[in-house]
Formats: sequence, structure tokens, C-alpha cells
Amino acid sequence: MSANLIERIREELSAGMPRAVVSAWFSDAFVVSAEDQLLRLCVPVEHKRGVIEARYLPQLADVMLAIFGVPYKIEIIPEPPSPAPGGEETAAQELQACSQWGGRRDFSFERFIVGKSNEMAYSAALAAAEEPGHETHNPLFLYGGSGLGKTHLLYAIRNHMKQRRPEARVFVFSAEQFTNELVAALQAKTTGEFRDRYRSADMLLVDDIQFIAGRDFSQEEFFNTFNALINNSRQIVMTSDRPPRELQKLEERLLSRFEGGLSADIKAPDFETRRAIVQSKAQSLGIPLTLEVAEHLAQTITSNVRQLEGAVKKLLASHNLMSKPVDLDTAQEAVADMIRENPGLNPTPQLILKEVSSFYKLEEKQITGKSRQAELVTARQTAMFLIREMTDMSLEQIGVRVFSRDHTTVMHSIQRVEERRKSDSDYDNDVKTIIENIRGV
Repeated sequence: MSANLIERIREELSAGMPRAVVSAWFSDAFVVSAEDQLLRLCVPVEHKRGVIEARYLPQLADVMLAIFGVPYKIEIIPEPPSPAPGGEETAAQELQACSQWGGRRDFSFERFIVGKSNEMAYSAALAAAEEPGHETHNPLFLYGGSGLGKTHLLYAIRNHMKQRRPEARVFVFSAEQFTNELVAALQAKTTGEFRDRYRSADMLLVDDIQFIAGRDFSQEEFFNTFNALINNSRQIVMTSDRPPRELQKLEERLLSRFEGGLSADIKAPDFETRRAIVQSKAQSLGIPLTLEVAEHLAQTITSNVRQLEGAVKKLLASHNLMSKPVDLDTAQEAVADMIRENPGLNPTPQLILKEVSSFYKLEEKQITGKSRQAELVTARQTAMFLIREMTDMSLEQIGVRVFSRDHTTVMHSIQRVEERRKSDSDYDNDVKTIIENIRGV
């Protein structure tokens, strides 16, 4: 009820004022109760609460009258009430849904799986949390592709800081949210309060800073906020999908400040890290995974932590909803579906072998066997080439684990396929068709 009501309130408010204004001031709000003609609205962010109480209570009253047909009094509160006995779970869920400021408490340094691909970023983030404002890591700029853990580290910093210093003013927000709040403050003529709020922060954590590029007024305001905090040794951490130098339409003065701090990238995790992520997620969900299953998932999904965790959840759903065993067959089935739903995912050697054998109308054991018949050699070499191209397995791993051969044999097969694709258009089309079959496109 409360979740639906707050959405209805936002929709009604948007009919009478710009959506950017509604988003800026009411995005974190949620309904605690709407009984006996009294609306109790939780707004956990102090600055937003003050603006709503000063400017938007009449609009809220009008909206409630429009929705229910009777007048409502409006009460704005900073926190949800303590849960009644037996109601702990609902209250906790609503609190988490209420606001990003109190949410994502499960994002911690302890739960972040560290590997070669993210070790520098992890160490820098931990240093910023342990010793905020130190010149060696202030500002801190974390960058990398989607789903690799940037936001996890951002909230790990926040949660670590709040555990050590509960009174600290730690602000976590996206560049998009910063812009929306600035627009709303301009329209409401509260830019002074807006500036005072952000420039009084002990720590500023900004997600997706790339969205500020090209927005002149937002860049101007952020530049001044940035300077005010850095000059007072307040920690700033930013995340982006690319390094500062590659942010198009970013003002040079902001670029120089971003590059004046510490930058650390997060790359796609290696096999060992992916396997550890799978095992950690499975443990947190209470799924008993064999090493074989964990390695299969880690070999299949190579570029995105979120997708790895999604694969574990899909395996759990297959087990809970369809009573399937948590074994390799179920894992292969679950991941094969994900690959077809997301063609960017990398397939397993097993799936590649299956599609190659199906295309050439051969059995898999024939392809991995020792026969030197021409059609088998073609299929075998094609499979070796595709496994090398579509997975992160080394030549030695392909040879030993899949075909029981030396890595030089694999290397020769790959060279043979590359040469043949250039001179034989029919064969090249065959390879493309097999790739499409593997991808499910």
C-alpha cells in the first residue's frame, strides 16, 4: 500500500510541477502510514525535509485530497518508527527502500572479493575510508565497466566511515541526482541551502560522475563544491565508466582536478576471482556448490560481477522453484539460457563443443578423440579456435583440459583455421554460423 501510495503521490505532484523538482525533493521519501486522515511521510535527508516542510506541504495536502476525497494532515518525519513486535522484517524492508543514505548496508569491504583486476581500487578505497582527506588519495577516482564493483566500493567507504564516525556527514549521490537537485534548488530559490549542504560534507561520494559532463551549470557548481571540500581536506570519491581524460565535454579545470588525485581502474575479474565471487555469493544464499559447478560458472561469465551473481541466483531459483539438483547439468542449463539472453556473455568450452558437434553432425567424443579423418580434424580445429576466441582459456588449458593434447597442437589448429577462413569463404561462413548458434542470435 505505502509503496503504491508514494508512487501515486509523486505522479500527482508531477502534474503540477516539473518532474525534475519532484524527483529532487521526493525521490527518497516513503509513506509510513496514511490513516485517520494523517499522512506520515519519511524524508531521511535533512536538507530535503526542510525544503518540503517549508514549500510543499500545501501541495501534498492537495494531492491527498485528490486521491482520497477527504482532507489530510501532513507530518514529515526523519526516520520510520520502531517496528512493532512481529513487524521487524517489514520495517527493515521499508527502511532500506526509504533512502540510499541508509541502504546498501551489505556493501562492505569484507564482502568485496579482491583479485588482481581490482586490488588497486580496493586498496585505494580502503585507504580513503581509513584516512579520509589524505593528499595521497584525495580526490579518488575509480573507473571501470558496468557491474565490476565501483558502486560496491563507494558504499563500502560510506558504511565504513559511518561505523567509525556515526556523526560524520557522508553524502552518497549520483551526478544525475546532483543535477536534478540543483535544478530544483534554482526553481525553489534555495541554492544557498543547496550549497551549504554539500559544502559542509565530511565526505562526498559521487557515482557516475560522467553524467555531469556537458552540463555547464552543474559543472560550475560541482567545481566550486569540489574546491571547497578539497581545501578543507574533506574526502571526495568519484566513480565513472571511463578515466577522466576520456570524459567528453568535461571542462578542463575539472579534468585537471580529477587527474590531480589518485585514479584506479577496475578490470574484468580473472578466473580465480570469478570463482571466488561465485563461491561467496553461493555461501551467502545458502547454496552448496561443488568446485566443478563454481568453475563452470566462472568459466562461462567472464566480464561482469553482477551477471556472475545473477547466474548463482538463477541456479538457486532452478533448485527452489523447479526442484532441480544443484549440479553441473543444472548449471549448464541455467547459464546457457543466460548466454542466449545476453549475447555478450562468453560461452563455456562444453557449449562450444556441443554446437560444433551439432553443426558437423558428429559426437563430441569424436571431436575430442584421436581420429585423423578429414571431417573430424576440421571440426576439432574449429572447436579449438572458437574456444580460444570465445573464452579466456590459455592454449595449454584448452589442450590439456578439453582435448588431452599439447598446447602446440592447439596453436597449430588455430593458425590453420585463421588461414583457411581467409582463403575459403564457405568455411568462413560455417564458422560464423556456428558462432551465431553459440550466441543464440
